Amino acid sequence: MKTPRYKAFVDKSVSAALSAIEIYNKPDFKYREETFAILMTNSWELLLKAKIIKENKNNLKSIYEMTQKVGKKGNQLKTSIPKLNRSGNPMTIGLHRCLGLCEQPSIKMSKVCIDNIFLLMEVRDNAIHFKNYDLHLSKKVFEIGTATLKNYLTLIKEWFTYDLSKYNFYLMPISFFHEFETAQSFSINPDKKQIENLLRYIAQKENENPFDETKTFNISLQLETRFVKSSSTDALLVNYSTDPSAIRINLQEEDILKRYPIGYYDLTQKLKGRYSDFKVNGKYHKIRRSLEQNQKFCRVRVLDPKNPKSPKKSFFNTEIFKEFDKHYTKQ
Repeated sequence: MKTPRYKAFVDKSVSAALSAIEIYNKPDFKYREETFAILMTNSWELLLKAKIIKENKNNLKSIYEMTQKVGKKGNQLKTSIPKLNRSGNPMTIGLHRCLGLCEQPSIKMSKVCIDNIFLLMEVRDNAIHFKNYDLHLSKKVFEIGTATLKNYLTLIKEWFTYDLSKYNFYLMPISFFHEFETAQSFSINPDKKQIENLLRYIAQKENENPFDETKTFNISLQLETRFVKSSSTDALLVNYSTDPSAIRINLQEEDILKRYPIGYYDLTQKLKGRYSDFKVNGKYHKIRRSLEQNQKFCRVRVLDPKNPKSPKKSFFNTEIFKEFDKHYTKQ
């Protein structure tokens, strides 16, 4: 079977993303955030081009910059041909155009995901045409970059069923200390005006798209490289185990409720808003009941802990949405 043309774009996209992560995670690299932004925007462009080619029946012309053919008399003909670059090869569309095409109903890419890429592009453009060094900006690139990798993983799996489980696809700096964690609430960069403009733009977009752990896509994630109590499912994961030799962790009642904040009614309402084909019927109840058996997704709380026969109520972790994604179509 002939390999589809879009696959080469997907493979190159993954290589660019892995390079971005590798550079970011180097112990001492002076152009860390800028290089990550440059490589990761390139990775996104390649991935979106692969999706556009796939949606257009493997036709490479779908990503070409087209121009009208000129006749012998210098007049423009109705026929369109690929626009050529200086070396005589067809020019392809840029990332802006790719994002516009991916907003169309045939692909319907999330606006939040698109806004995240635009933030990354702003960091890239400032890096190439100006300079970016600022402690607060470093922090923002860390948060935006982590969100973009999470969004990227979601889409490459959804669009191409590409398995990235063998890769460590997260920004995990070797050091547990960042300079930006000690930064004060003002810019210390001598090029203050330009940096402030970029930070203001990022803040505006974050306010328009506040973080929500129940959503598939986010514009940025707030992360700390410290071991803290966290209700976020994006924090360090701990596996449940019945092994008696495993390390024991005691959870108080309030800790459990933080980790399982969703009741049955809220779960049902969120699922209605998340999927286009969701219905409260036998299918839904069957899936939910099976997931309730797994403590990763559900904890049952009794009204009187001393009386096992007292009324019970189920509480759910936000990780349960990933399981429902396997059964329903997201809007």
